[in-house]
Amino acid sequence: MIQNIFLSGVLLLMLGQSIAFAAGGGSSASDALPKSNKIAADLGPSYSKEEMPYAPSYLTVKTDGHKKLTPELWTDPEICAQCHPRQYEGWNGSMHSNAFNDPVFQALWAIGEKETGGKLINHCGACHSPIGVATGTIKFNSDEGLHGTFTAPPIAAKGISCDVCHTISGTNLDKTKVMEHGNSSIIMEPGNVKRATLKDAVSPFHETEYSPIHQSSEFCGNCHNIFHPDNNFPVEHTYDEWKYSIYAQNGIQCMDCHMVPVDTAIRVADELKRPKDLNNSMLGGFVGIGGPYRDIVHDHAFVGGNAVVTEVMNGEKTGSSEEAMKRLKSVASLEMSIQPQDGMLHQLTVRVNNDRAGHNLPTSLTETRQIWLEVLVVGDNGQVLLRSGSLQQNNELPEGTVIFNSEAVDINGKHTEKPWEVTRFLRSNTIPPKGFKEANYAFNLPADSKTIKVITKLHYRSFSQGLADLLLGIDAIHVPSVNMVTNEHSYVVSNGQVKTASIDASHH
Repeated sequence: MIQNIFLSGVLLLMLGQSIAFAAGGGSSASDALPKSNKIAADLGPSYSKEEMPYAPSYLTVKTDGHKKLTPELWTDPEICAQCHPRQYEGWNGSMHSNAFNDPVFQALWAIGEKETGGKLINHCGACHSPIGVATGTIKFNSDEGLHGTFTAPPIAAKGISCDVCHTISGTNLDKTKVMEHGNSSIIMEPGNVKRATLKDAVSPFHETEYSPIHQSSEFCGNCHNIFHPDNNFPVEHTYDEWKYSIYAQNGIQCMDCHMVPVDTAIRVADELKRPKDLNNSMLGGFVGIGGPYRDIVHDHAFVGGNAVVTEVMNGEKTGSSEEAMKRLKSVASLEMSIQPQDGMLHQLTVRVNNDRAGHNLPTSLTETRQIWLEVLVVGDNGQVLLRSGSLQQNNELPEGTVIFNSEAVDINGKHTEKPWEVTRFLRSNTIPPKGFKEANYAFNLPADSKTIKVITKLHYRSFSQGLADLLLGIDAIHVPSVNMVTNEHSYVVSNGQVKTASIDASHH
C-alpha cells in the first residue's frame, strides 16, 4: 500500500476562495452561502458537545473519573523505546512521527484555518495530533511563517506516537454522518493499560489488554478515510478502496503490507496471503526486551510512498525513506503494444497495472497526488516521433500528459486542491488494486524506418510544483519525482509497419 517535505502528506503524508463560517447561534455572512460550501460547525442536532466534544472530528476520550486531560496522560515515545527499541526505531522519523510537524501539511492546514474562520483545528488535528486536540493544546500562530504555524506540547507534537495507537479502545463508527470509519472516529483511553494484538503479553511497566481492532484495517480506517465535514464528500478514501478490493476478500489487512518489510509486502501481494501464512516469512523476533520469541514482530515505520519528507525532515536518508522508494518501485508494471492504423499512422497502447498496492494508485489526496506516464518514441536516426509527459523547465507537466489522479472542484465548479473546498470530483482516473488503466498515443513512422525504440516511464510525486510554490513560497523547493517503473523496447519495422505480436511487459 502506498499512502502523505513533499508528501502529505508529503512534501505525505502525508496536501481559492475564502470560506466564511457561521459559528454558534448568531448570524454571519456565511449564512448567505450554500450549505455545502461551509465547514460544519458541529455534527448536527443528534450530538451534544458532551458526546462529540471535538467536532467536527469524531474523536472522544475516556478517563478514570474526571481527570483533566493533559498531554502528560500519554506516555512519551522515548520511554516506550527503553523496552521496545525496534518499534521505536521504525516509528522515529516515520510519517506517523512527522504527522504534526510536516511543513507542507502545516502550510495547507494554516491556509485552511484562515479561510474557514478557524474551524480546521479539530478536523485536521484529530488525525495529525490526537493528543493535541484532546487536550486543547494546539496553538495556531497566524502571523508566523508564510501562512502561519501550529505548535503543541512535545508529546502532542510527536504526531501519531506509540501511546496514541495503543490507548485506542474503540471506534465511533456508529456516530459518523456517513456510517463509516473516518475523520478520527476513535475512542482514546489514556492510562496504564496498553492495547495491542497479543493475548498473552506481560509487561513489568504497564498493564496489557488484547484488542481485536488493532489487527483489523478498521483501525486504520478511522484516519485513512476523510470526508468533508459538511457535504460528506469522501476527500480521502484509502480505507474504502481497500475494503472493496481483492486484498480484503482474502483477509489481507493494512498491517500485512505496511507493518512488514517491503520484500514481505511484495510476497503478500503476489501470493495474496497474510504474512503469517507465508512460507519462510522470516519475521520472527522479540516484541519487547525480556519477552518471549514471537513468530511475527510487526515493524512500526508504516512505510508507504512517503520517500522524500522523511529524508528531508531527518536531514539524511533513513530506513523509512529507502523502504518507501523500494515500495514505489515495486508496486506497478507497464505493458506496451503497437497497432498499425492508416498509412504510416500507428497507435501505441500503454497499460499501467496496479500490481501490489492494496488501495488505488494513487491514494489519499488524489486531487494533489500525481502519477503520470512519460512516453518517448524514437526513430532510426534518433528523431523523436512522439514525446509526452516530460517535465517542462518550470517543473510542471505539459498539456496532454496522461495522469492518474482526480480533478476536484468547489461548489462553483472551479478547480481546487484545497480539501475544505472540495464538493465533488469531475474526473477520477486512479487505478484500483490488481486493476489497470490504459492510455493510447498516435505517431507517424518515417517512410524509410527500419526500427523504432519506445520508452515508457511511470512517475510519482506528491503534488505539483505550483502547489508547492503556493504552500512553501515561490522556488522554495523543487518538487522531486520518483521513477516507479520503466519499460523500453525496440521494434522492427517492415513495409511501413511495426511488427509486434504481443504486449511487452516491464519487470519490477
